[in-house]
Amino acid sequence: MCISKFHNSKCKMLNRSNMGRAIRGVLTQAKVENRLISGLLPAITYLQKASDDTLMCLLPETRKDDATAHMQTVLLQAFCYENFIPVIKVDSSEKLAEMCGISGQKGCPCVLITRDLTIPWDTNYDPPLTNDEQILADFYECTLEEYPTPVVQMPI
Repeated sequence: MCISKFHNSKCKMLNRSNMGRAIRGVLTQAKVENRLISGLLPAITYLQKASDDTLMCLLPETRKDDATAHMQTVLLQAFCYENFIPVIKVDSSEKLAEMCGISGQKGCPCVLITRDLTIPWDTNYDPPLTNDEQILADFYECTLEEYPTPVVQMPI
C-alpha cells in the first residue's frame, strides 16, 4: 500500500512479474562493480561500518525448522528497517548464491547491494540508482505495508 497519490499511481504501473529479472540485473551489475556483500557475518560487519552506503538487502525465505537462521534474519531485517534499508525477500538461497557467483555453498543467507562510491551523492537526496535498482526500490516501497511480505521468485 502506497501512501501518496504519486506513489499509488507508480505502484499500479509496477509489473511484479519483472522483479526476478530486475534482481538478476542488479546482482549482475553489482557483482561486476564489486558492490555485493554476501553472507551474514560480512553483511553485519559492513552494516556496522557503512549502513548509509547500503542500497538494499536481499533475503531468502528461511526454513521454519531452522530457528537459528530465522532469528539471524529477523535481527538483520530489524537493523535494515531501523536504518531505512529496503529488504526484499526472495524464494531461494541457492538461486541467490548462484546469481552472486558463490560456489561451494549450500546457499546464501543474505546479500547487500552497496551504492556505487564512484558516483557523487548529495546526502540530502536519495542515492543514485540504476534502472533495475530503482525498480526494486519502488517494489519495496509499494509492498511495504503488505502482509505477508511478498517473496520474489528468482529466475532460473
